[in-house]
Amino acid sequence: MSNIQVSVRIPPKLYEKLLAHTNAVGLPKSKVITQALSQYLEKDEKEKPSSDSMEERLLKVEKRLNRLESSSTVDKPSEVIVEQEKKKKSPPTLSFKTPPLQEFFFERPIVDKTGTILKRVKGESQCFKEELGDGNSLEMIYIPGGTFMMGSTPDEPGSQVCEQPQHSVTLDGFFLGKFPVTQKQWEMVAQYPKVSRDLIVEPSSFKGSDRPVESISWEDAVEFCDRLTQYTQRPYQLPSEAQWEYACRGGSTTPFYFGPTLTGDLANYMAKRLYAGESSSIYRQETTSVSAFYPNPFGLYDLHGNVWEWCADAWYSTYENASSSGTPRSSSQQETRRVLRGGSWDEDAYHCRCASRYAYHPQGVGVSQIGFRVMLMASSPDKTNIPSPKE
Repeated sequence: MSNIQVSVRIPPKLYEKLLAHTNAVGLPKSKVITQALSQYLEKDEKEKPSSDSMEERLLKVEKRLNRLESSSTVDKPSEVIVEQEKKKKSPPTLSFKTPPLQEFFFERPIVDKTGTILKRVKGESQCFKEELGDGNSLEMIYIPGGTFMMGSTPDEPGSQVCEQPQHSVTLDGFFLGKFPVTQKQWEMVAQYPKVSRDLIVEPSSFKGSDRPVESISWEDAVEFCDRLTQYTQRPYQLPSEAQWEYACRGGSTTPFYFGPTLTGDLANYMAKRLYAGESSSIYRQETTSVSAFYPNPFGLYDLHGNVWEWCADAWYSTYENASSSGTPRSSSQQETRRVLRGGSWDEDAYHCRCASRYAYHPQGVGVSQIGFRVMLMASSPDKTNIPSPKE
């Protein structure tokens, strides 16, 4: 007997339930729907002819599916049940796709405590370009997942109580902006359709299309992400501070991703104030181009100095009870301030360390030391084919 194709309109509620059941039992969607329909129709034929409409039959399928879900773990091997529980706890595969990934190569220095460059290391990463319009784009670098020690030890110079206790965090892969959002990128997205709030098109104090946008609030940065999401149909957001620090370190455990100290040749900060054994150097007193200095092991720029960067997290004064998965911590009635990372052109090296953190009010505007970069979670199928940065 040849197969017959039948077109059936499935009610939305039943369709959602079928999708949920698909995830629960780990079968393809088409197979779950086919089995649910065929089992009901076959049973119905054996018992008696039915005059029910297709809609009425689908409602009965939904009831049958409820019973099927309640007994779906019966007679299954224990290892299958464990695997299904893992799937439930794992983050879902995202439905969006990114533009093609491209390899790029770079060079980064490693310094000693005097700031002297000991060697230059070649690096390699992958990224994609998010087109914003009018020839402008946003470069997003793939950051492979992994585990790291977040925070600082008490004996690290400049260490603060808010950076402790140092704790292990495990992250899934994600994409992070190669640079802080620039003024040109901001101007493009600020003209996209409004989502929740108005944005000033040119808010920055220090003008320059390739300088970081600054003088914006946390709420402004969130609106930027929401507009970008609406435009691209990819869920952009601010990074959690765990993602930010993991990306900043790039596998390093030193105070800075260059090594034990920082110099004015490596970053834009108040370099006249010394951190370790380096010599005093230039204090520029303004922002600089986001590509003016060397990148870190992932190929990310400007994570030390230039502008503080907003993160998604609410501020907590220590890492007590912090998540080991690096998810952003939510605000409370007592504390609504948000986390800033990375230091700025107006901070000394102590505040530009990988572990350094600061808090500011989410509505705060007009501060020329504050900017941000955007993050995008990576869909799991792409992870297996993307290598980690190479030394």
